[in-house]
Amino acid sequence: MSLDPEELTFRARALAQAHPLTRLAGRYVERSVGEQRTSQPVPEIGIWAGGALIDGYCLRRVEEDDAGLTLGAVDDHQPDLEDLEAEATRIAAEVRTGAGDYLLADDGPIVAALDRLVAAQVDRRLEHWRDSIDDKAWAELEEYLTWWVVKGYALRIAETTTGAVA
Repeated sequence: MSLDPEELTFRARALAQAHPLTRLAGRYVERSVGEQRTSQPVPEIGIWAGGALIDGYCLRRVEEDDAGLTLGAVDDHQPDLEDLEAEATRIAAEVRTGAGDYLLADDGPIVAALDRLVAAQVDRRLEHWRDSIDDKAWAELEEYLTWWVVKGYALRIAETTTGAVA
């Protein structure tokens, strides 16, 4: 891997502005945001999940690009959203614990870039609430954003492992 964490983060956030999702991933993000908007105490929090998902997804796309991989959607093999959800959830849990072998290169820069993306999400989404929520709620929201960034990263991997992209 030739990119450092700062470059990875910058490129992932730039890519996130350019409609980077496959149709399948787009449907997944829409469904996830819809579910989160209705299940969270404040609908705005569900929108945060979508932004975090896309950031993580884009980081994986940047990692693929840096590794020289060119992947595209496989039109004749699109898993249903439930299968994609199960695979992305499993992979995200493994990425968070270091159990899986999903990174394309040395884990240091990618883990640092994931941390930077989470920190940016926390700053952007929570900083204006700092004086109005307690430390426990703050930690829960940080964890929520962390999960969705990692889940986005795992979503792109799940597209690959399910055969939706090759």
